[in-house]
Amino acid sequence: MLDDVVLKENLKSITWTRLRDGVQIGHFSSTNPAVGFGPSQIYVKKFEPREKGKSEITLFLLHDLCQYHGRYVHFIEWVREHIPGVTCIAMDFVGHGLSSGTRGQFEKFDYLVQDFHNLLDYTEKKQNEKWIVLGHGMGGLVALDLLNRFQESAGLRIDGLILSNFILKFQSIFLQMEEQILSEKNVFKKILAQTRPARFFLGKDLLTDPLEVLTYEQDPLIIHRPTLNSVKELQKKTQNIYQDSYFIDRPLLLLKSEFGNALATEGMEYFSKGIKKELLTEKKYSLMKHDLYNERDKEIVYQDILSWMKSYEA
Repeated sequence: MLDDVVLKENLKSITWTRLRDGVQIGHFSSTNPAVGFGPSQIYVKKFEPREKGKSEITLFLLHDLCQYHGRYVHFIEWVREHIPGVTCIAMDFVGHGLSSGTRGQFEKFDYLVQDFHNLLDYTEKKQNEKWIVLGHGMGGLVALDLLNRFQESAGLRIDGLILSNFILKFQSIFLQMEEQILSEKNVFKKILAQTRPARFFLGKDLLTDPLEVLTYEQDPLIIHRPTLNSVKELQKKTQNIYQDSYFIDRPLLLLKSEFGNALATEGMEYFSKGIKKELLTEKKYSLMKHDLYNERDKEIVYQDILSWMKSYEA
């Protein structure tokens, strides 16, 4: 049962309510255009550390297309068990998870970035606290875009980045048809953008463990068919992401799965070439598929993240 006690509320903030000991949930309005009776609401979940640490860290978790904050549940519990002083804050993008909006739909990629910008604005950063952003797939693209477009505002508050499998590719005959149709002026252009022609994220493409594949396929909050508009927005961002690596000026951990990853491209190799070597740490996983945080050997990934956080803090 939710506690009715409001933990924080002001004009520009998130209203937090206690879900259980050490866990709170909150909401704020999305910048995605309003649908129906009002603006979409972004769902946020905060997990406080079980133990105090020598330093305080807030880890912001940004999920992939079609997914939601629940895909990080194993990782978050591991962090709370093994890393003192780390607060985890996970948000669901508009149209995903427990956020409102049309399922699997966002009008523009920029709206995702602005919503994350607002989350940072609504979060108080304590003195000597470090902020790290972990973005997987689409979430990694959002983190990069924010860092490069808002260097003088929210970007200044981010101390480190963890990006995994974030340069995506989508191959489908429907996308080829869409290119031809949208190049012409016709009444079907807007209608087509809202269609859901194909599944791009299959459980077997993301995970090696049959039980995890089944869990993914049966999860009611997983979106199996995003709209064509959302896919096209991600495609555009992916095509223009490579120059962003030259502007990264803080520690970066890149995580890449290499086993049967039908969604990630070789573009991560090219992306890493533009980053200053003293800032970059790369980890590759030859026996893991796309969804690193839920793979059979996921604790290897968790340990790599822990080691990186300790090394760059030293």
